Amino acid sequence: MYARVTKSASVNRLRRNDQIHDTPIGKVSLLLTQMQLAALVIALLVALSPVGAGAAQQPMFGRLFPELPAYDAPSDDALTALTCGQNPTVPSPLCTLQTQVLPTGPKMGPLFDQNIAAPSAPNDDNSVYYSGPCPAGVGPPCPDPSKDVPSFFTYFGQFLDHDMTLDTLPLPTQFVDPNTIPNNRDPRLNLDSVYGGGPEANPELYEADEKHLKVNGLDLPRDPSCVVVPTPTASSLTPCPAILVEGRNDENQVIAQIHVAFLRAHNQLIDAGYGFGNARQLMKWRHQWIVVHEFLPEVLDPEVYDDVFRPDGSIRTKYYDPKKAAKAEMPVEFSVAAYRFGHSQVRKAYIMTPGGPKLQVFNNFSAADLHGGRQIATDHLIFWPNFLPVDGQLSTGQAGTGQVAANISRKIDTLLSSGLFGLPIPGAEPEGSAILAKRNLQRAREYGLPSGQAVAARLQLDDSSIHVYTNAEIAASIPRLAFLDPDALNYDASYLGEAPLWLYILAESKIVQNGAKLGPVGSRIVAEVMGGLLAADTKSYYNKGWTPDGGVFRAQDLLREAGVLP
Repeated sequence: MYARVTKSASVNRLRRNDQIHDTPIGKVSLLLTQMQLAALVIALLVALSPVGAGAAQQPMFGRLFPELPAYDAPSDDALTALTCGQNPTVPSPLCTLQTQVLPTGPKMGPLFDQNIAAPSAPNDDNSVYYSGPCPAGVGPPCPDPSKDVPSFFTYFGQFLDHDMTLDTLPLPTQFVDPNTIPNNRDPRLNLDSVYGGGPEANPELYEADEKHLKVNGLDLPRDPSCVVVPTPTASSLTPCPAILVEGRNDENQVIAQIHVAFLRAHNQLIDAGYGFGNARQLMKWRHQWIVVHEFLPEVLDPEVYDDVFRPDGSIRTKYYDPKKAAKAEMPVEFSVAAYRFGHSQVRKAYIMTPGGPKLQVFNNFSAADLHGGRQIATDHLIFWPNFLPVDGQLSTGQAGTGQVAANISRKIDTLLSSGLFGLPIPGAEPEGSAILAKRNLQRAREYGLPSGQAVAARLQLDDSSIHVYTNAEIAASIPRLAFLDPDALNYDASYLGEAPLWLYILAESKIVQNGAKLGPVGSRIVAEVMGGLLAADTKSYYNKGWTPDGGVFRAQDLLREAGVLP
C-alpha cells in the first residue's frame, strides 16, 4: 500500500496518496498571481515583523484539502450565540444558547468554562479522569496523572505557533482566498521568531558583538527608557515594551519566559565557544527535536503520530503535498482550525512561584494577572517545576489531585477558560470581537475552510477506522451542544447539519480521548503539516541526520541550559 524509500534514494517517491520523505526536497519557485502580489504588498506594509532570512521566498497560506467545499456556515447570529460567555447583569438578546450550568449563579454559553478553582477532581482543569478506585479523599471520578499534559506545553505550543504563522490581515467579514494571504513567519520550525533575519537585518535583537541575543536577566529585552531595575520585586501596570521580532511573545508572561529561555540558552552556547551560525543551528535542531519527540507525543493520537513519525526514523505524510511543503505553504486547516486546539488547553489561572497563589492569565489588565507588555517582576517569575516535571525536583502537584505538576493543561474539549472571552487586543487588532472562539470561527468561515465532517469523510476514504461524527452524535456526547441535534427543541438549522472544523476537532478530542489528546482528525492535520515541513526542509535536523548527545534532549534540558531551573 505504501511507497518505500531507502535512505540512499535520491528522489521523493509518491505512490497512491502517500508520501515518504527520506531525502532533501528542492525548493519549488512560487509564481504569484497579480492578486497574490497585491496582497503581499499590503501585508508587508502592515506586518508586525519581517519574515526570517531563512525563507528564500515569501511563504503563503493555502489549503490542505483544496478539493473539499467551503463550509459557509453558521450565520453571524449563530456564531454570536455559540460564543457568548457568562450572562451579565443585563443579558444580550443574542445569547440564546446560555444555560444554567451550575446550580446557582449566572447562565453560561456553550463554550464557556466555569473554571471552578477547587484543586480536587472533578472541579479542577485537569485533562482526564478515571472511574476509580480513587486516592483517599478524591472522587470518583479520579484524576489520571499518566494522561495529564503539563502546562509548559500549552505555552510551548503557543510559542511554536508564533514561530510558524503570522497572518496580519484584519478579521475578515467576507470571503478571502487563503492562497492570496502571505504568511509573515517562516513556518519551518527554524526559530525565526527569535533570531529574526540575523544581526544584519535585525540588529536591535543583538548585542554589539553580533553574537549574543539581548536579554534582560530573566526577562525579555525591553525599551531601556522604562527599565528602572532589571527585575522589580512586585508587578505593576507600568508599560514597558519588549524588543522582539515577534511581539506576540510578550502577550502573556508565561510565553515571555519561554522566549527568555531560548535567548539565554543561545547565549550559553556563545559563551561556551560556539560561533553564531553554529549556535543558531544547534538551537534550531534542539527546538525541532523537542517538537517531534516530546511536544507532539503529548498532544497527538499515538497511532497517528506513529504513522507520520515512523519508528524507523522516517517521516511519512499522506495529504500534505510535498511541493507545497517545499514552498513552506501553510495550510489554513492547520493554522485556523486544527492547531488552535491549544486555546482549549489554557487554564484560567496558574501557580507561578513555589507555593504561590493562582494568578489569572487575563483579568482586566490588573497588576496581579499575567498580561504582558511590562517588566516581569519577582512575584511572577516562573518556578518551572510547577509547569513540567523536572529531574531531581519533587512533584509540585496540587494536594489531592495526583498531578505531576501544579499546573496541568485543560482538557482539549469544546470549552475555553473565561479569560479568553474578553481578550486584551489593544495594539494588535482593534477590529472585531474580543472573544477568541468567535474570532477563530469567523476567520475559518471567511477563509473557506471545509466542515469537520467533510475532512473526516475525506480521511475515512483511506482509513476506515475514522468515524465521521454527525452533529447529533456530537450533541449526544456534549450536552451543551444540544442545539446541533436536529431533534433538539433549540436546533439551529444554520449549521446545515455540519460543524466548523475547529469545533469538530475539539469535540472529537472530547469524545475519543476524553480531552487527553487530539482525536484522529485533529492529530492527522497537525502531524502532516509539522512532519511535512521538516521533511521538506533540507536544513532540518531530520534531513541533516542530527541527533542530540545520548539521543535525548527535552524541554527541561533547554531550561537547564538556559539557567532558569532551581
